[in-house]
Amino acid sequence: MKKIAFIFILILSLHTISGQEFTASTDYIYTKTIKKTGKEYPSYVIDLYQNSDNDKSLVSFTIEDTELFEGIFLSVNKTPGLEGITEVIKIEVEYLGCCAHVDALYYMLTDENKVIKLPNLTNVYCTNSNADFQYTFPNQQHGIKNNILKTKTTYTDSHNKGFVTTKESFTWNNMNYAPSQSTAITSN
Repeated sequence: MKKIAFIFILILSLHTISGQEFTASTDYIYTKTIKKTGKEYPSYVIDLYQNSDNDKSLVSFTIEDTELFEGIFLSVNKTPGLEGITEVIKIEVEYLGCCAHVDALYYMLTDENKVIKLPNLTNVYCTNSNADFQYTFPNQQHGIKNNILKTKTTYTDSHNKGFVTTKESFTWNNMNYAPSQSTAITSN
């Protein structure tokens, strides 16, 4: 039990540290529908809605591993610094076993209210975990104009940022993103 409590505290610390301009928001709500699959544990279908328009789902995804499913954390970056994008919605789906497994789903909302999905990121937090993956946008520390960076942030023992390494870069152009030829950068 102490181990699970430690992992949970570690996750909350990393969520807070790595969030940068991502903050909790009441602009969105989600629903969870149980889908019976004939397996021991059912699947959950998650639908995300804007609080102001809860008739139309913006995003829908399925959680298959409901035995270890722990919760959903939703945060928003309202100023990502990308032309045509009003905000980025980050949904973190957490599973708890001996370690915490977090799937990070990023959705960019256009000024025409369309949704553009980025590839999912997966982070595993165990007792000695000191790093995680995230997307960094132009308005954030280490961000680059017209680029979305997949970064790995390594933390010190006190959960302060140690350094950030760019693992992949996507160029943002005309409402599309594509792999970039940019060289990887490392920063303290």
